[in-house]
Amino acid sequence: MKLNSFTLSIGLILLGNQLVNAQQYSFGVFADPQLSWFNSNTKRYDPNGPVMGLNIGFKADKFFAKRYAFSSGLSVNTLGGNIRLMQSAFTLKTIDSTYNIAVGDNIKFKSQYLTLPIGFKFWTNQIGYTTYFANVGVSGSLRIRSYAWNKTNNVVRETTKSDMAWGFASYYIGVGGEYSLGGESAILFGITWNDGLTRIIELPNSTITSQSFSLKIGVIF
Repeated sequence: MKLNSFTLSIGLILLGNQLVNAQQYSFGVFADPQLSWFNSNTKRYDPNGPVMGLNIGFKADKFFAKRYAFSSGLSVNTLGGNIRLMQSAFTLKTIDSTYNIAVGDNIKFKSQYLTLPIGFKFWTNQIGYTTYFANVGVSGSLRIRSYAWNKTNNVVRETTKSDMAWGFASYYIGVGGEYSLGGESAILFGITWNDGLTRIIELPNSTITSQSFSLKIGVIF
């Protein structure tokens, strides 16, 4: 009888530890529609409008306190923008051909990236069914593929060869909420601002970075 009681006690302790460990993590998926555009440090190139994109992936939070967590994840992120040449011509190289882009002309770029964010996330106490949060961090993005458009030369979604950087770093700031569906499940919503720290386009004598604003939509399991 004593042995059975001891075995039961050990089992309850192990089960309790598993439940505690399970509560230390939170996982979810998201599909964030977003607007992205370029930012230039020189008058040679004029940012000329945003493009629509989508950031799709999963997120993971590891709690180190009741309402504080390390936050990460992985996503396929579509970013881009329009850029207008203001002072000098440019040679656009794609896998189909090479095009001379004249001064005053516009090029639209759009790329897919594999993005890994690392940051911190902070929650309020639950208010009704909703818990609000803020998150901040940095992210690294590796380019998967890139496309270019130019009306003058009839360039339509041609794959670029060397004009886009192989990757870039950025920082992000976001706010939002989690609407409880019962248990650990919740609807995730929010907004995120992302600003590039390193160049995204390899244009001469310039540092062209990316900026984006996204609407976060997801589900926490």
